[in-house]
Amino acid sequence: MRASLILLATALWAADRPEDVFQRAVVSLQAGNYAAAEAGFQQVLKLAPGHVGALGNLGVVYSRTNRLADAENVYQRALRVSPNDPALLLNLGLAEFKRELYAAALPRFARVAELDPKNRQALELLATCQLRNGRVDAAIKVLEGLRASNARDGGALYLLGSAYFRQKQPDKAKRALAELMAATPPAQANFLIGKAYYDSGRFEDAIQAFEETLRIEPDFPGGRLELGKTYISTRDNEKAIAELTVALRQDSENAMAHYYLGGLLVQDDRAEEGISHLEEARRRNPDFSGPYFYLGKAMMQQSKPAEAIPLLRRATRLNPEEPSAFYQLARALEACGRSAEARQALARVKELNANRLQALKAQK
Repeated sequence: MRASLILLATALWAADRPEDVFQRAVVSLQAGNYAAAEAGFQQVLKLAPGHVGALGNLGVVYSRTNRLADAENVYQRALRVSPNDPALLLNLGLAEFKRELYAAALPRFARVAELDPKNRQALELLATCQLRNGRVDAAIKVLEGLRASNARDGGALYLLGSAYFRQKQPDKAKRALAELMAATPPAQANFLIGKAYYDSGRFEDAIQAFEETLRIEPDFPGGRLELGKTYISTRDNEKAIAELTVALRQDSENAMAHYYLGGLLVQDDRAEEGISHLEEARRRNPDFSGPYFYLGKAMMQQSKPAEAIPLLRRATRLNPEEPSAFYQLARALEACGRSAEARQALARVKELNANRLQALKAQK
């Protein structure tokens, strides 16, 4: 359906000047008419291939329609024309961030922070990526700067609390979280405190904080999802399934709730139940590697290694830094008698694990 709409819009706009088409495409984007906007920006690019505005806005269309890999490609094209554009760098980093490619996103946000030192969004995202990559000291430096300039920034205080817990400085962490509690409405404050505890591995404390969030506001957005994720970490699968099921009852379109529930069911050797959730997560977020990984595991549980291979290959292409996907791919390849390819996948596992160990040593 989208393809036919794009073809129709392209035919209508084919004879117009690039700037006229561009302006109408912008209006379509603002109105949420993504098919018409996509057709318009593509038509501009046929007439003016280096049009930065069309490239950047086409990236926005792809991001909003969950085609994140396409968004990354078009933002990179735009950056070749305008390499120091903060908006393009930020949007590219956000697309990578949403796919959990934190190492790739980190230098994008760092560059935005250099170009625009007061950009709080870029600084918080930079600190988040630093934490995800184990660069705790660097993250604290960024977050303390944000704290000094605005002590009521709940996002920065949550991240700072998480960072200090990871650095084994609980007194400083609790001070940051106390500031968060004083600066933020109670439900939101408990939610962010729960995330800080979760991120630093303090799962029982996280459960208490998320439960308090839901006591104050039973339908708090993301509350059931985060509580369910935390129960997964404590291996309380029954409670995790219950919370994720409620999350989907509240919002049946929640791709991450489908993903976590499907992945948990597969981990619990309930592949048949998990597959439908994983397929829904893949449909809603086709450039996220997680659903492909667990669908591949589900095929392996069902003794279908040949069906697992393309799913696991897709997972490794979408996230080439995740060793577990390469390990599962090696198992599937070996089960199909493709030993040489299996050895290549295992070599990649060894390389990634060595890289992680080296990075950890460098941070000490």
